Amino acid sequence: MRPSARQTASIVPGIASQRTFREVCQAAIRVFNLMGKHQTAPYPNAYAVLFAYTTGSNETLIAEVNDLLQLKDQLSPYDIETLYHDHLVDETESYVTQGIGQAIGNEIGAVLEIIEKSLKETDEFSSTLDTFAETAPQAGSGEGLAKVVAQLLDENRRMVAVTRELNQGLAKSQDLINVLNHQLEEVQAQSLRDPVTFIPNRRAFDKRIGEAVSRAEKINEGFCVVLADIDNFKALNDSYGHPAGDTVLAGFAALVSASLAEGDMVGRYGGDEFAMVLTGRNLMSTYNLLVKFKHDFRNSQYAGADDDTVITGITASFGLAWCEPGMSVRDVIERADACLRDAKNSGRNLVKAPGIA
Repeated sequence: MRPSARQTASIVPGIASQRTFREVCQAAIRVFNLMGKHQTAPYPNAYAVLFAYTTGSNETLIAEVNDLLQLKDQLSPYDIETLYHDHLVDETESYVTQGIGQAIGNEIGAVLEIIEKSLKETDEFSSTLDTFAETAPQAGSGEGLAKVVAQLLDENRRMVAVTRELNQGLAKSQDLINVLNHQLEEVQAQSLRDPVTFIPNRRAFDKRIGEAVSRAEKINEGFCVVLADIDNFKALNDSYGHPAGDTVLAGFAALVSASLAEGDMVGRYGGDEFAMVLTGRNLMSTYNLLVKFKHDFRNSQYAGADDDTVITGITASFGLAWCEPGMSVRDVIERADACLRDAKNSGRNLVKAPGIA
């Protein structure tokens, strides 16, 4: 379904809202013409990327799209998702992180002021002691000496009070810095976690697969990459509602996560699609594991919108690829994506891998 002008504004913040309805419609026509020309499926992220491209709103994105189209005359799903996340994804987490970082910086500044004040007070007290050392021998009578001692005691009491105040200020600042650091860690963790399934999100997966590709080349040892997709997910949402769809997504994520070895990862790649990095397994053992996932998922039951509704028989398709040392992230993702498309086109509820099925 073609996004409305209002929907386009939400997909590409700050772009459509600055254009008239007529301009948005004209841009939409150019977008769909490009989709047809370069064989790009019209899903929301693809629309957002090509809308930004046709309206000239992001010069870096335009340059990257031009390079990709010149190289192969089309944009793969991996290209679209990478462009979308690199250039158009919401930067709310960045603003929150910057705010917390600024608060920590302010509090550290307060600590430095306290330390500076403490040093100043220490210097003043040291000066008072020097003065006492000079005046005590000259005090003469007991009354004069008592006066000097009384002044010294008053100064000592003042110094004790100042020190107590400074220590309280330092303790308060330290507590606040600890709280802010905890908040910063939580924001950073949330920025890498999918809020529906509670597994790593696309950003975290991209980081992990990049590390795995680098390690594979370094140790000359390959690994498996999997793309998985819930079959007929739109129909599921239409029939049972989006909350039920979220339940199914979370169920699939939990099922897969429970069987992964240390160092492996499953992440939500986008929509109803998941991606996995599986190390320490060959292609055949990974294929058998995915077949098990496929059967277990089909036999799972999920609650519908009400207590009387039980959702059963949901299936998933899997595309499996082997990442050889020296391959790029783009290459192995596109291989896995080709296998996933093969599984979908061959009837769904299948696992497809080169040389196996």
